[in-house]
Amino acid sequence: MTPRQEEILLDIHDLAREQFVMILSDECEKVLKDVFQKYRPQRVLEIGTAIGYSSSIMALSSDCKIDTIEKDEERISTAKELWRRLGVDDKIKVYHGDSDEILSDVMAGKIYDFVFIDAAKSAYKRQLQSVLPYVKKGGMIMCDDVLYLGLVKGDSYPPHKHRTIVRNMREFLAYVDSSNKLELTLVEEGNGVAVIKVL
Repeated sequence: MTPRQEEILLDIHDLAREQFVMILSDECEKVLKDVFQKYRPQRVLEIGTAIGYSSSIMALSSDCKIDTIEKDEERISTAKELWRRLGVDDKIKVYHGDSDEILSDVMAGKIYDFVFIDAAKSAYKRQLQSVLPYVKKGGMIMCDDVLYLGLVKGDSYPPHKHRTIVRNMREFLAYVDSSNKLELTLVEEGNGVAVIKVL
């Protein structure tokens, strides 16, 4: 990564924080960079482009090709501009639409070695089950915010407005942890990051 690319990313990172735009947590960014340093993924799927920050990190960390899905057109425009400024736009293909509706078409005929899920929190389990047939053995899946405000760990009763997300996230983590086809590493810093290896 060049000093100019680092400067562009830092500006976008700080702007997102100031404007409360959801991008990956700092803790998740560190884990993401570590995983890419170790495994050097070549074929990547991202569910939840947002403004293109996480896909930029991935594109700059490995010689990979990325498919990313986002339903907000304005965010796609912002992401495309960021990728252009960073010089990684040729490595990233964005698909506009709801991931529940277009995910199967995006993945058709492809095999990925890394998947990053950072979209609707209540959909993590369903999305994981959808992508699994398209991830090679030894491939990795990462999910951000899995401890959701610290409410997911343990079995306490969450506040009413968070109840559905917390219940679904607990079910997601239990599903991964109990599967003999998946290996879960839970990073508890920040909002929690699940790093899942496909066995």
